[in-house]
Amino acid sequence: MDLGKFTVLGLGSGMNLQGIIDKLVKADSQPLIMAQAQKLEYQTYLQNFNTLENKLLTLSNDANQMISDFTMQSVSVSDDSMAEANLTGSPISGVHNITVNSLAQGQTWISNQGISSESDSIVENSGSFTYKIGDKEYTINLDNNILSSTPTTLEEFVNAINNDGSGLQASVLYDGSDYRVILKTPEGTNNNLTIVENDTTLTFGDGNGNTTPAQESSDADLTIDGISVTSHSNTLDDYIPGISLTLKKTGSFSVYIQTDYSKLVQDMQNIVKDYNDAIKYISQNNSYDDQKNIADSFFCNETIEDVQNKLSNLFVGTYGGSNSRYKSLADLGITLNKDGSLEFDSSTFLNALNTNFKDVKKMLVETSTGAGDGFLSIMHSDINQMTSSNGELELEKGYINDRISSLDTQIDTIQKQLDQERVMLTLTFSQMDEYIGSLKSQSSYMQQVFDSMNKK
Repeated sequence: MDLGKFTVLGLGSGMNLQGIIDKLVKADSQPLIMAQAQKLEYQTYLQNFNTLENKLLTLSNDANQMISDFTMQSVSVSDDSMAEANLTGSPISGVHNITVNSLAQGQTWISNQGISSESDSIVENSGSFTYKIGDKEYTINLDNNILSSTPTTLEEFVNAINNDGSGLQASVLYDGSDYRVILKTPEGTNNNLTIVENDTTLTFGDGNGNTTPAQESSDADLTIDGISVTSHSNTLDDYIPGISLTLKKTGSFSVYIQTDYSKLVQDMQNIVKDYNDAIKYISQNNSYDDQKNIADSFFCNETIEDVQNKLSNLFVGTYGGSNSRYKSLADLGITLNKDGSLEFDSSTFLNALNTNFKDVKKMLVETSTGAGDGFLSIMHSDINQMTSSNGELELEKGYINDRISSLDTQIDTIQKQLDQERVMLTLTFSQMDEYIGSLKSQSSYMQQVFDSMNKK
């Protein structure tokens, strides 16, 4: 029968057949309703796990921000004309008073013979100019052939020295009648010049025929916070740990190393807030209703229990090493309440930063250089591991998504079965409706016949 001919059921029978079909289909829809309810439940689970994961990532990001802020230091000098200071590491905040008695300087040697032109040859025969700067030896090959690429002229000789990487600086000075070669060694007494072999026509000394330098070398002599210091160079790296200091002239000045402690306090406040926010969210979704027999998303979930344990263990762990003044978060003003939340005493934390910044940083960032074994570093690493593609939270979310996908398939199958059932019921009831309509028509005809006969 072509169902397309019937737009309204019950015309033949006068019965509410559509209502009967709806009730019959609804009676068989219970599996569909249960599957849809389960899907909604798992979608809620997924949303809650996503929310928790985002809260943990916020905690991890704030921990990483605090690690970065530990390096946000500044260094300055009281008189820029005296010295220049730059950060090379993470120095301890404070003030250092420095007095420079003398600067480091190198030797100055001058050729004793004058050369009439820079293009004149300074080589009579082939040979070399071999010299040492400190203990390291360098050689410049020479050739008396003016067409050779090997140095022969005064200008070529000077350029060859400047290009051999020894640090020896060569230049030419015109004294009014002739050209002279000037050699300057790098700063410090450890960089003195020793001429091993000289096959040039030049000899070097003070420029007046003597074989001693025109200027002797010396080391920098200074005091840092009253302690006598000598340096071969005017650039002092890590004499004050984490600082590179370049001396410019003699005299006294101060070096100021500053860290924005208020930023670190704010960072720790953010971390405590983030942690409490995550723990509170877990608690809000981790109960069971005995009356309604309904469990929250996180109730008795092994993944959530593992996350809670890892986080709480982080906050009660010890850090900083055996020699550190601070070993636990309680030493920094962070305490754990009975409900699992944290309390933060900012004044205790600020006092610790002012008292021993180095040990606070050790405990929070890294106990051993490069190890990343401080509290903040471990927390950042652990949370990133939990939330990685193979982490426990992502695996749990994968399981939930699989259940949702399975329920989608189940719902689709049940819906198709119900649609087929509705079609079959509609077909059956349509046939019945037509048959009853036909009987009614026949009954009406017979009644008319009987009525007609009775009138006769």
